[in-house]
Amino acid sequence: MKLTEAVFSYGPYLAGFAFVGAWLYRWGILRNHTAGSAQPVSPEAEGALTLGFATLVVGHLTTALAPNTMRVLLADPGRVMVIETVGMVGALLFAFGVAARLRRRLQALRAGQSGQDAAVLVLGLLMLVCLSGLALTVAYRWITVWYAYIFAPYLRSLVTAEPVTASIVASPLLVKVHALLVMALAALWPMAGLELDELFPLRSVARRFAARGDERARAAAAATGGPA
Repeated sequence: MKLTEAVFSYGPYLAGFAFVGAWLYRWGILRNHTAGSAQPVSPEAEGALTLGFATLVVGHLTTALAPNTMRVLLADPGRVMVIETVGMVGALLFAFGVAARLRRRLQALRAGQSGQDAAVLVLGLLMLVCLSGLALTVAYRWITVWYAYIFAPYLRSLVTAEPVTASIVASPLLVKVHALLVMALAALWPMAGLELDELFPLRSVARRFAARGDERARAAAAATGGPA
């Protein structure tokens, strides 16, 4: 077995074991110790994170869980273009939000605040994942088709503990780099102690919309002379 085949055969399982080990260490030994606080990002960055995260998760999961359905959709070039465009916009939004989070964490690290090292490392790695994904979309036409026919079968083979690596080993270098970055991110993620809200601040965005709705209601009530 060649080195590349071995990496893609056993690497995902090693990353999974590392994730579980780091998660158990954080919850058992560190008592769910979380990353230190940092300055909040702008509302625009939070909105970009929420929309981008949702778009990417839905797209990747749909293709992985229902590859045959996606292949039918991808048989039409027009639909492929629409899916590619939506995915690109989602990836750009998410990258913008991650960059904003990373900037805040770097500022906190330079200010000497504790608990920032691992957060900066993991967010920096996530930024590399975003950039490599965007580079794939730009460099290779119909990357969604690649994902449906190469990555999805590979992921499903990992679930059945019978890795089929031929397609991904034969893929361009950038595809393999992106996959390796995802493995590294999965292995290191628990070390950072980041909450899900760091990447998917849905509650914060929802509270902001609710507050704006209340403000409009009060303003309308004041304009009509009703109770505030």
